[in-house]
Amino acid sequence: MDNRPALPRFGPDYTPKMVAAIAACSTAIGRLDARITASPVAKPWAMRAAWSGYAKALQLQSGEVEEIDVFSWGCGLKIPGRPPLPSHVDLFDRLDDWRSALDNPDPLAWRDALPTAISEAIEAKDHPLLVRAFDTVRQLARIDHSIMAWLGLPFALRDLGLTATPLPCLAGCAKAFRLKSRPNEDEWLATLRALERAARIGLERLHGLERHFRNAQRAIAAEYRPGALPALLALIQYRPLLSPQSVAELLSMSIAGASKLIERASMAGLLVEITQRRSWRQYLTPDLAADFGYLPAKRGRPTKEPPPLPVDRDLASVFDAFDREMAAIDNLLTGVR
Repeated sequence: MDNRPALPRFGPDYTPKMVAAIAACSTAIGRLDARITASPVAKPWAMRAAWSGYAKALQLQSGEVEEIDVFSWGCGLKIPGRPPLPSHVDLFDRLDDWRSALDNPDPLAWRDALPTAISEAIEAKDHPLLVRAFDTVRQLARIDHSIMAWLGLPFALRDLGLTATPLPCLAGCAKAFRLKSRPNEDEWLATLRALERAARIGLERLHGLERHFRNAQRAIAAEYRPGALPALLALIQYRPLLSPQSVAELLSMSIAGASKLIERASMAGLLVEITQRRSWRQYLTPDLAADFGYLPAKRGRPTKEPPPLPVDRDLASVFDAFDREMAAIDNLLTGVR
């Protein structure tokens, strides 16, 4: 007679490997959530993270698109050499709705919009919060076959208290959660490790964006007459992929003036050219240029960051002006997104 216990009806089998994966994933999410709540670049990071999360959701919908293609679309520039996106379908038709939901201060808005068929099982309270969040996405994915199911994971994590706000880079899940009523152990492990990796990359990119913010402050402080440089450096936070034409349009200046401004930012190490041609040049921030393969990945110990700038009344006014430029760019791009 077979006396083995029956398989649980909810969640995975809690083997030591599974428990370790759940703990590692929860820890990575907690670290990212703790850092983003106190970051001075939370808004531009959220914009970039939304592009990353949306790219993952598109891939789960079998969209032939990479993360760099979504960044290219979000910045309004076509990168030379990249294959064209499909023209018979609008891949980005749900992006604006999703970003509006992410910015919605009502914590119940997403949950109230779920189909009434989605509910937690009675035994769910005995399982880890991360498993319960994945089960909410699993139920939605089996009812709603659109991309919105995968975009719902950041809200499920927020609703269960794993994050303070929806973190858009944590969108996704696995196709198995839509196709199977009970994913197997390998599928659960792959999904947990993918989410952990997304949280770690999100934290690394947050650190990179904060480092870029500090370097921008140093570059402004080093200029005798910064002119429009603070406006450009604020724009870079939100639009990491730029061209002289796009800068001229957004900052209401001539293309020649925008080219000179970009050259100043490049000399300060805040932009790198990715096109290597004489006209229609495009520039990307160094951290994303490395992530997308335009620069070799840095190896070994990280370079030592310069010491903080001294506390000075004149510098304080410069930094306040830079913060105002950041707020102005945020308002400008919010109106045109």
